[in-house]
Amino acid sequence: MTTAYSRNPPPAAEVTALVVQARQGEPAAFRELFRLHHEGVRRLVHRLAGPGPDLDDFIQVVFVEGFRALPTFRGDALFSTWLGRIAVRVTMRGVKRPRLATTSLETSADPEHRAAGPEQLADDREGLRRLDQLLAALRPKRRVAFVLHVLEGYSMEEIAVMVGASIAAVKVRIHDARRELERRARSDAWFAGWLPREGRA
Repeated sequence: MTTAYSRNPPPAAEVTALVVQARQGEPAAFRELFRLHHEGVRRLVHRLAGPGPDLDDFIQVVFVEGFRALPTFRGDALFSTWLGRIAVRVTMRGVKRPRLATTSLETSADPEHRAAGPEQLADDREGLRRLDQLLAALRPKRRVAFVLHVLEGYSMEEIAVMVGASIAAVKVRIHDARRELERRARSDAWFAGWLPREGRA
């Protein structure tokens, strides 16, 4: 399964050992857990809330709450999934209303895209900006389910645990998010050219 940490997944045994050490109050273990999971948490929070002045604050709160709650981590799920659940709760609690987010090409584009020509870079940047706007227009529950499953690669079962909903409810939210995104994309001239026409496969 692909998750938020799949670009450089830390070994499960290593994370388990670090959690044990952190519970014992070892500062180095806290620092290593932060280092291993910071990129994944930042990417998830960014996709849920969009870029902005609150991004780093949200990330800090995620780790503060996560480290405080370490005694409650039983190991029933991956530590990254458990931390992701906290990230969802913190972010959605902090976002009072949907944002029309804009995305920095430097932080969002893949390395190979950065080597593209100026026209491709401009096109990528515009696509990212418009995609963020589409996501920001979704209802919060739909946005969370869509981001976690489609963009972050979490399973339906994991998302159900993370958001405190049934698997059936998660499936409905993702389905509704897909339909809404497609409907909104069809009214956007930039995306319309990439979508199949109504009635065609």
